[in-house]
Amino acid sequence: MWFDARTQLPLGMVSFDRRGEIFRSFDGAYGLYEDGNKRVMDGKHPYWSWGHVHAFDVQTGQMTRLEQMASMSGGHKMMVNDQDIYDRYLTNGALRRLGN
Repeated sequence: MWFDARTQLPLGMVSFDRRGEIFRSFDGAYGLYEDGNKRVMDGKHPYWSWGHVHAFDVQTGQMTRLEQMASMSGGHKMMVNDQDIYDRYLTNGALRRLGN
């Protein structure tokens, strides 16, 4: 794993399979969540977080891209500093409910 010494954020990571050979390579990008006059706020300031991650499978040559979205099907929306996130998504009951 490689980190930016200035921000202490992960820049990239390589994972290995059971044989010790390179399996996947990950890299991400970060930034403020603002586009012109549109902003996602984190209190008084624009939200700053990861925007996307590339996961490259070295063994198959396939690329997967993870992207942080504003919303998705099922009524799920991106939230920032919301106290209810834990109860909605991370308790055992929430995981059972979401898994159905």
